[in-house]
Amino acid sequence: MNTHTKINNRKKTFFFFALFYCFCRDWGEHKRNGEAKQGKRRRQTKRKMSVRPLVEDVEEMFGRTKAYLMNANKDGVSVYDQLTRLMEQLLDENPHDIAADPSRFNEIFTLLQQSSFVNGQSTPACNEPCSVPPSELARLADNERLFDRPPPETLTTIEQPDPYTTVTTTRIKPHTAPPYDSVAQHNLYWAWAGCGVTEEEAFLLDRSITMLAMEKKLRDVRFFGKIFGTKADYYVVSSQRYVQDGEKVYKEVNTMPRPARRKLEVPVQPEPGFVGVNRLSFWVTSHPSAEWKLLPDVTPQQILAGRRIKRLFTGDLNAAVIASPPFEWNEAVYLRVQLSRIASGTYISPMGALEEPEEEVDEEEEAEDDEGNAAKKLREAKYRPLTQPVKGFASEEDSDVTQWAKLDQWVHSEGYIYANGRQTKVPEKQEDEEDEEAEELQQQQQQEEEEEEEEGEEEEEEERELFTPINLDFLYAVINIPEPPKVDEEDEEEEEEDDDPAEDAAEAEKDFDDMPPKPVTDADVPDDDPMKVKIAAWTVRVVNNNSKKHRVVVVRSLRWPGAVAFAAEGGKKWGCVYFGNGLNKTDFSFTPTLAPPVLPECGDITEVDDPTPATEKLVRRGEDPPEPDSEDEVEEEEEEAEGDM
Repeated sequence: MNTHTKINNRKKTFFFFALFYCFCRDWGEHKRNGEAKQGKRRRQTKRKMSVRPLVEDVEEMFGRTKAYLMNANKDGVSVYDQLTRLMEQLLDENPHDIAADPSRFNEIFTLLQQSSFVNGQSTPACNEPCSVPPSELARLADNERLFDRPPPETLTTIEQPDPYTTVTTTRIKPHTAPPYDSVAQHNLYWAWAGCGVTEEEAFLLDRSITMLAMEKKLRDVRFFGKIFGTKADYYVVSSQRYVQDGEKVYKEVNTMPRPARRKLEVPVQPEPGFVGVNRLSFWVTSHPSAEWKLLPDVTPQQILAGRRIKRLFTGDLNAAVIASPPFEWNEAVYLRVQLSRIASGTYISPMGALEEPEEEVDEEEEAEDDEGNAAKKLREAKYRPLTQPVKGFASEEDSDVTQWAKLDQWVHSEGYIYANGRQTKVPEKQEDEEDEEAEELQQQQQQEEEEEEEEGEEEEEEERELFTPINLDFLYAVINIPEPPKVDEEDEEEEEEDDDPAEDAAEAEKDFDDMPPKPVTDADVPDDDPMKVKIAAWTVRVVNNNSKKHRVVVVRSLRWPGAVAFAAEGGKKWGCVYFGNGLNKTDFSFTPTLAPPVLPECGDITEVDDPTPATEKLVRRGEDPPEPDSEDEVEEEEEEAEGDM
């Protein structure tokens, strides 16, 4: 309906109320005329009445009538609104030619009542379509469940103090949320670092994480961050390894088979729960009101495959990861791989804030070790935290947060993922009795090692200690090669006359062979090399430096863009968070991993005659077999055998 039509409808409605006003005025005059006839004698002295009081009475009556008609019922609908809509419908459209057939008036009025809104039709804005999409309205309705408290847990205990008495005790235990760092509180510090979520998101995330922790009975809950996707985003929460109903976690035992050949690689076995990359569980959701989904445990093979590819997330956990080289698993596994890598490289803490817990000695384990049954029986594992907070850290009231404004004052607080895809070493294989085949295989391996001593063996990766300062992390080392000195033109002409091309080529090859190998990693270049320029993997700055009490130290990772750590309130508040696309830094244009090298052709086959039964008997007795005859003797024997025939 355009503006011109609305103006016409308003004019028609005004005309209707004008007619209604005339009706009220005529009805008032008729009533007064009736009263005049009955009280003619009493009004003989007041024949001259002014017109103004009559008009005022009619206006007052019209106002009272209109106010009475505008009284709405419990649904917000009034007779005044219905009459207005009815007159607009009749004057604008005249459905079913109601002017010629007044008998259908009741039908039109009933239709208007059925099609009216529940909350009335008092304003024209109700006719306009809703600006909020239906999907958003449904999501807002789902947010209501975040405020529902889960039902309490009922614990029933049955005791029988004597054979004739049974005591049943029922106790109702309400769910309690475990302590964790509030998203809304830390969001204030994230804002100083230039990242974070909106206040509404932070509030809903707090409610959603609280519901998840109470429902699943989680411990060590921490908001990990947000992974941006092409279609949807992931909110990530980490917790202590979640053990599902009926699941048992056992201690790791070396089950890797021996390689059939020395150069044959054996897949590394995955780390069990409570250890290494599977020490934590990760929960993801696309919206605080949606369901939290648990990501599966990760294996070393999946981590190695995830290191070789780069792909943005879509927001669908079941989506296929199309990349080169191929990734065999879905996006849920790829997300789990990237979260493990991000946690290992970016979870840092101020120096002195965390410490390693003391190792607890289990008496049952010691007894089993003494009996020698440790290798035969699987033992159930217990969760042991990797770090624990230091009591009394930054407890001084006058402590200044700027003391952590240096990279050497921040340390890594998560295990390092080695080249094999594990954070811990594979335990040694325990065997009580070795078979003869294993002994023979070991002897063969020793012989092969002696034969292949000339070939260089791969050096084992150095073990990384926990709480390593982050100032030792570098993106890369840049080697500035100086330019050769300029040669004068006269000297250059003399060299051209004297030089011989063959001699120059030989000298160039000799110089090339004598050149040292090009440094591949940062460790290949000595630290005292003046041409070595290191680029740190972290940046640190102090924000809100006007007030000592409200200063915030912000540390950013350059290797994993989006990883942020902060320290505030004199060091009493600190934390880490990640807001990014889940990919590490790419210096140059990304080049997919090349295909593995083509296998070389097999060597020449050496043909040997099979030993005779007599030779086998001699070998079993420990005697030396007879030396084989020469080729000439063999030919002579064959000729003699042919002559005899």
